[in-house]
Amino acid sequence: MQPDRWFPKLDYFFITRPMLFFPGWNTLLAGSLAASGEVLLISDLLQYNWRFSPTTKDLSLSLLAFMLAMGGCFILNQLQDVDSDRQNKKLFLVGEKFISKSSAYYESILLIGLSLLTGIYLNVAFFLLVLFFVIITGYLYNYHPFHFKNRPLWGLLLNMLMGWIAFALGWSIYRVLDQHFLLYSFPYLVLNTSLYLLTTIPDAAGDQAAGKKTFCVRFGFKTTMAISILLFLVALIYSIFRHDQLILLLNLLILFPFIRLMYTPTRAQAIRTIKMAIFFFSFLICLKFPWYLLIMVLLFFFTRYYYRQRFQFDYPNFRGD
Repeated sequence: MQPDRWFPKLDYFFITRPMLFFPGWNTLLAGSLAASGEVLLISDLLQYNWRFSPTTKDLSLSLLAFMLAMGGCFILNQLQDVDSDRQNKKLFLVGEKFISKSSAYYESILLIGLSLLTGIYLNVAFFLLVLFFVIITGYLYNYHPFHFKNRPLWGLLLNMLMGWIAFALGWSIYRVLDQHFLLYSFPYLVLNTSLYLLTTIPDAAGDQAAGKKTFCVRFGFKTTMAISILLFLVALIYSIFRHDQLILLLNLLILFPFIRLMYTPTRAQAIRTIKMAIFFFSFLICLKFPWYLLIMVLLFFFTRYYYRQRFQFDYPNFRGD
């Protein structure tokens, strides 16, 4: 089969925005590690049991279910963001009609349905968490009368919940959601919120032109940057006192990018800080789950190959653009 024939078929995979799976997967796996108590010390990251077990199977299925839910919801988000994505010159598969809106809707429904079926197979708590994720990420965030992505504070709250649910999904594989969950999840919740605020900065100009009211559009660049840095410091200080050295090590690794952000508060540095945070989080997870590194590397280079061959577009990369 010629490349020009099978490349368009890959559009249906890449419309799910697979590179955004990693922040969600990272948080889910961190939740599973916190619940199992396997990473109380930094040295625990290098102790991995290669034997297959029922828990390993459940963890793999949880990643699959969450991937399907994220992919389906990301498609719904793109369907509602055609104008702002066009202004920001990104996510053009729907906007430039490489995939029809009807096909995108059908794919989204299929992915979300499969994610819920997988969730039912795992356990009731996992199913309810996936359902909640789909409701807030797919519907409340994107559609009227709620349309919370166009309400700065509501958009912030829902993005906080999205990261919290990701951690809860991993936790639910091992333990019930109790007071320990609240204590362990807090630094991840705060750090993810800090990074979310940074993601509203690069697209602010295009969002404003398209009439989209994100946190950065509403409150401005300086305020968004300041609150993001403050939340990071809260996450760092809190993680020092928790018996979870994974989040402590992550915060220490991204301390330098945040320091640079303080002294060089630019759009480019905000993007670099986001990318470095995702990279270091993924790297730490790979120390405990070596197979995760293989998934990361394959998907990263496959995505670069696809965008370069299909659109002559350099994505993904570690630059500040």
